[in-house]
Amino acid sequence: MEARGLRSVASTSGAMTDTRCCHRRALFRCRGFGLNARATVFTTTSSSSSSPSSSSSSSSNEVLEQILSTIRAAEAMNEDPDFFALLGIENDEELRSLSTQTIKKSYRERARRCHPDIAGEDGHYACVVLNEAYATLMDDELREAYMEDRALTRGLGVWDEDEFAYYEDGNVFAEAMREEAYTGEPLSKIVALDHFANRVDKEDPRRREEQLNKAVFVDEITCIGCGHCATCAPPTFRNLEPSGRARAFGQWLSTEREVQEAIDMCPVDCIHWVPKEQLAPMEYVIQHVLTDRVGVASLMSGQGSHRMADPFQKTQEFLKFLSQREERRERFINDRKRRARAKEQKEEMKKERDERRRRNRQKWWG
Repeated sequence: MEARGLRSVASTSGAMTDTRCCHRRALFRCRGFGLNARATVFTTTSSSSSSPSSSSSSSSNEVLEQILSTIRAAEAMNEDPDFFALLGIENDEELRSLSTQTIKKSYRERARRCHPDIAGEDGHYACVVLNEAYATLMDDELREAYMEDRALTRGLGVWDEDEFAYYEDGNVFAEAMREEAYTGEPLSKIVALDHFANRVDKEDPRRREEQLNKAVFVDEITCIGCGHCATCAPPTFRNLEPSGRARAFGQWLSTEREVQEAIDMCPVDCIHWVPKEQLAPMEYVIQHVLTDRVGVASLMSGQGSHRMADPFQKTQEFLKFLSQREERRERFINDRKRRARAKEQKEEMKKERDERRRRNRQKWWG
């Protein structure tokens, strides 16, 4: 069977730039998500037998996943990650009495658990950001400036509450994000590369690289629920109830050959290979934005095609929406900073006037 090429969001219009640039800061563009960075990792536990080493490994994995999740969530919102959250310091009381010793202790503990010799490439990615957080927070001036910016950013209660009120009624993206926040994480399950269920080709480095850079996506709008995909690659595909439509349950839980067979067997071409960086926005759009479905019976009879949206085109629009939303947010933050600076200057001028008056009174009245 001849493998079909990847279908990307950009290919629907030919004019779209790299989608990663739409919602990531320059700080992270050099790394991207990393080959093995994943939001969800399958773990197996046994209540009957557990050892200290396995417990330590599990704890390290949890710390690593927490750090990676914090970084990726910030990337999805085009923000810098919260340095305190990266170091596990999120309690307000701890922040008030924060010392360099506390920062150093938290950093060393987390850096040890994320060391590349233990956690591999994911650990290297996490350590790069941890090192920047540590360097910033250990410098008194940098930490003070960072905390001021953080206070402004985290204090945008009006933005958080009224953000989507800015958009006109009927904006499907604003309505979807009001109901379900977009995290930038895939909605299908992801297993670690070294997990026994991961079927990526680990013997051939070139093929492994190719496989890790793509993912499988199901266009649930055009799916007719034939069930062929779940038969060819049951770990990867599931049929939803009650419609019977297919959905990609997990990534690389089946071999590439099994997934490709499912793609070739699909009678309506609703299964696609897509670049991995497009998987998260595409799954969000198909599950939370394009929620209307034409009945399978109508599809089989050739009716309702005018109601069927293109998820690739819609995802392109969604990424544009995220980019514009971030621009608005940046303007809002800058305006808040400008107002804060103006308020400080006004207070300083008032203090100077009061001081001059006090001196004048002392001059004239002795």
